[in-house]
Amino acid sequence: MFRFLDKWESFLARLASYSPSQEAPTDCKGKNLLILPTLHAGKGFYKKLAKSLENQGFQVAILSTLRNPDSLDEAVDHVAKQIVDATDDLTLVAHGTGGLLSLILPDQARRMTRRLITLGTPFHGSATFHGSSHSYWDYESDWVKHNFKNALFFPMFQPLATIEDFSFKPTQATTFGQGRDLWFDIPGNYNLVKRTENLRTILEFLGTPKEETKHGKVNPLPYKKVEVDFSKFQPKKSKEKTNPSPSAKKKSPAKKKKGKA
Repeated sequence: MFRFLDKWESFLARLASYSPSQEAPTDCKGKNLLILPTLHAGKGFYKKLAKSLENQGFQVAILSTLRNPDSLDEAVDHVAKQIVDATDDLTLVAHGTGGLLSLILPDQARRMTRRLITLGTPFHGSATFHGSSHSYWDYESDWVKHNFKNALFFPMFQPLATIEDFSFKPTQATTFGQGRDLWFDIPGNYNLVKRTENLRTILEFLGTPKEETKHGKVNPLPYKKVEVDFSKFQPKKSKEKTNPSPSAKKKSPAKKKKGKA
């Protein structure tokens, strides 16, 4: 059922990418949260996510991406030119391969991004791209091996993925994602940003961007941290105690006897 939903959402995303306004640069002035779409997903596909974030208090914009760029550099430059018009204290929510594009953003755009959140980004690549025009994103390709740790250059980096995602294994997530990796209720890369249950999880994770004090001033709220207990996914250790080998026992130093005066 979930696989069908994900394929359906994938079809809708690709359909949205053929909108005439898809490649028109987005006006990001005054925005503090930007959504970076995955490959072949139009801006219209993220309207539900954007609306939910706006209701949370964020100033949201959905970035434009090129449908068929001549090169990866052209695709990144198109995104970066939109980012530099936003606020300095920026949250970037990158979906799928949008997270891979964020790894090679120019310095100015990267420095403006205080917080990078990725949704189902294949940081170790995906066999989906094998033999395609995007083969540099193939599973364990030289490109991903060289660039995937660039995410750690952002002041705050938090990868979110479904439990069946190919991007992370549970034991790897805590190390690479600063211990704040999160799994969603409904699996599927496209279901991450369309299903109500998953949107609720994202909103709870993000918290609210600001609150007004009694004196009318606006203070930033600390971002929420979601900790996942990965111990339940580890193999259970046997309760039987093993006797240490004789060689493992430490010999206590012999006490010197006091001689008679």
